Amino acid sequence: MKTPAIPCFRGGFYRIPLQIIAIVAIMFTWQSCTEPDGIGLNLIDEQAGIQITDTISILTYFELDDSIPTNLGFQNILGLMNDPVFGKVRASIITQFRLPSNNFSLSEEPVLDSIVLSLGYTGRYYGNLETFLTMRVFELIEDVPDADTLYNNHPLAVENRHIGQRILRPAPTDSTLIDTTMFAPHFSIRLSDRFGQKIIAANGTEYFENINNFLEYFKGLKITVADNFSEGGSIFNINMYSFFTRLSLHYKEASDTLQRPRVYHFYINEFTKRMTYVEHFDFEGSHPLITEQISNPGQTNDSLLFLKALGGLRVKLRFPHLENLAQQGNITINQAKLIIPIDQDFIDEDFPAARRLFLLQYSDDNGLMALQDFDIGQIYFGGEYNETDMQYEFNVTKHFQGVLDGNLDNNELVLVVSGSAENAERVVLKGPGRAENPMKLKIIYTTFN
Repeated sequence: MKTPAIPCFRGGFYRIPLQIIAIVAIMFTWQSCTEPDGIGLNLIDEQAGIQITDTISILTYFELDDSIPTNLGFQNILGLMNDPVFGKVRASIITQFRLPSNNFSLSEEPVLDSIVLSLGYTGRYYGNLETFLTMRVFELIEDVPDADTLYNNHPLAVENRHIGQRILRPAPTDSTLIDTTMFAPHFSIRLSDRFGQKIIAANGTEYFENINNFLEYFKGLKITVADNFSEGGSIFNINMYSFFTRLSLHYKEASDTLQRPRVYHFYINEFTKRMTYVEHFDFEGSHPLITEQISNPGQTNDSLLFLKALGGLRVKLRFPHLENLAQQGNITINQAKLIIPIDQDFIDEDFPAARRLFLLQYSDDNGLMALQDFDIGQIYFGGEYNETDMQYEFNVTKHFQGVLDGNLDNNELVLVVSGSAENAERVVLKGPGRAENPMKLKIIYTTFN
């Protein structure tokens, strides 16, 4: 089973019971100037059949996430960091490059000057940017799979010897000064002349005739980071369609009287096969509860829940006694909100809480899909981190109404870091068993006998 990137759903209109319309109308009339979450709370009256519960049982545990697609957006991620809670993680970029054109040609007798790989930042990062990273580039000796979706856990073979290396202090938000001109944030790595000569040698051959021949000759590059430090580190996003993300061949023409520098750029576009390859190193050096949970999959954990992007860790939730609510009579849920506090002991300046989480349910074919509430809109659905309350909230009214009505199975829900393929964020959540400020499902409902 593959965990998809966050899906896009068309908004829709849903038939709302008349009872709910009447209740909402009354609440709005009486409290139109209050916060939305407080509307009508002073009207709750058992005689009117309106009740609140936040004691619904929740069973939780976390587990290894499934592989995720990493070739569907405009960005890939790169870097290595040693997280004191989640252990070490490395993200490498594997990519092809495109010919400038079919039947491409350099000059008659090109003479290599240099060949340079440059990568443009998006400005997004996670971790400690003060750590210097050893960037390395390898040539692929295995084809990038010809597939519509490429996943984060698919390694490809490379040459044993790297073709480029540099020490880098990542600066994803700093403009780059070249001569007297400031350019968008990017960095470059000069590659070996041996590799440059390989590209020069394709001039005038069938390898420059079309992209298929070119990819047979030059399969692509792997850009990675050496595992040579034990603290700190960062992972940052690369804009794969940036003007500065390219392979640049600098050369001269042997017959030129004046040695005029020339350059050709090999870019990446929407047809280029690429992916992020992620290594979690079996969560070595992570919190003891992580290794214990991984060794005992499915074992419930109601205290600390560890959640990590990049196909790292996800959380599962069960609500085994939800149907008992229906025993009170005909239930209409006015609002169901899942409230998920974080454990602030596990966040700091370098490792802040994930900016947004996403809640999924199982489909009929055992895949994962968004809840019905997401169709109403992401702002309504929720999942964004509330820094003031240090928690996440999801509006899950339609989902749990469907369960009570018997239209949906009461299956496990799955909690993941939003945009998991394009960020290295993580968070530690308080489980439902915590004595203080636990995870809970708060339901405001009306009973009709």
